Amino acid sequence: MKGGDVEVGVAPPLYPGMMENPELRWAFIRKIYSILTVQILLTVAVCAVVVAVHPIADYLVTTTPGLAIYIVSLVLPFI
Repeated sequence: MKGGDVEVGVAPPLYPGMMENPELRWAFIRKIYSILTVQILLTVAVCAVVVAVHPIADYLVTTTPGLAIYIVSLVLPFI
């Protein structure tokens, strides 16, 4: 083990700049979870509108542009 003492059990950090402040890590985690929460809430809102407003659901299923929007919205997240 380069730079560490095997008998003491102290190993050097994996990366030299890996000594970030714990508050910085928690801020990053909060930021990521808040972004994911907003995305899920927007998805639920769009789904609720499509389910609640029947003309929108009928447009998506019966017309060609609506069907194209429906298919693209299903395939786009996988790209």
